Amino acid sequence: MRVNDLFYRLEETAIRNYRIYCAKKNARHYYHLFKLHNIKKRSLTKEQKRQVDKIWGGIGMYDYSTHILVYSVTGKFDPYVCPELLFRTYIEMKLNNQPFKDAWADKGYFNLHFCKDLFPKTIACNINGTFYDEDYNVISEEDVIGRINKYDRYVIKPTVDSGMGKGVTLVSRDMDTAAIFNEYKKNYILQEVFEQHDILRSFNPSSVNIIRMVSLFINGEVIPLMAAVRCGGEGSFNDNSITPDGLGMFVIGIDDKGTLKDAAVHSCGKIIRKCPNGTEFCGVQIPGFEKMKEIVKDYHSKLGYFGFIGWDFAVNKSGDPIIMEYNIKCPGILYYQYVNGPLFGKRTDEIVDYLKKNKGQQ
Repeated sequence: MRVNDLFYRLEETAIRNYRIYCAKKNARHYYHLFKLHNIKKRSLTKEQKRQVDKIWGGIGMYDYSTHILVYSVTGKFDPYVCPELLFRTYIEMKLNNQPFKDAWADKGYFNLHFCKDLFPKTIACNINGTFYDEDYNVISEEDVIGRINKYDRYVIKPTVDSGMGKGVTLVSRDMDTAAIFNEYKKNYILQEVFEQHDILRSFNPSSVNIIRMVSLFINGEVIPLMAAVRCGGEGSFNDNSITPDGLGMFVIGIDDKGTLKDAAVHSCGKIIRKCPNGTEFCGVQIPGFEKMKEIVKDYHSKLGYFGFIGWDFAVNKSGDPIIMEYNIKCPGILYYQYVNGPLFGKRTDEIVDYLKKNKGQQ
């Protein structure tokens, strides 16, 4: 075995062990939230476990916690629900090239890889300490300050290790620019604030509310698997505002035609039938939904190293989809299975067969 291969195997083992720890910790956290909100934790029968084993056995490590969580929240048992432990420790690591993921997940280079009109407009970007404009021309910090002084407010966000809305800040003119730059140090992007579509805004006006669309790329085909709206809690700017009590962010299921379903769920597992602010969502059509699917099919096919991607779209005032980010590093799956059912849907048998046939291959 080559030295590089040995180090890769060691790193992969370390990542997998850490993910095992995180998946089990998350399950315990959700069980705690069930108790906090009087949600009955349902147990699986031997027959139900047998059904799960028949589908997911022989691929990698898994447990029944995801099935228990989904069953407890929805009241419906489905063996085709994808176990989060298996997804995090094997499926996602198998489908997405691990050595490449950090570079391709860098938000600073999204405009280089894709059409920049699909993203929020870049004011400036810091990559490893160097400032660039939207066309990757090197500029000075003074140039950056001159650019942002034209705006009453803008968004700053880290470009690496930046999932779950971490570090995303809405900056206003009266804030200390030098202190903000010093806090972020390097690897961040400054973007214009855009006005989101009235439909999305109505669900929670304070946050940019996101459509998460999950896609699979195997056997030469891109398949949009499912989608859901993710809304921030009241007063939050981020859609991913997960609070300690689990009552911040909420997720609404979307059907294949882009119509909202009749139930949403908070991260704690509490089902709601309308938004916390009273807005009704059942039957609402998401603007730009078919265009989102077209974008996903087009661009995922160009990302051949990554078989599973979670795309986060916003929708502007005109109804045009805007890519906020794409997730190739541990994209979440639990909340979306709460509101939409099994992750891989009708493609579950196909993906299971693919994983078994390619087991052991790098």
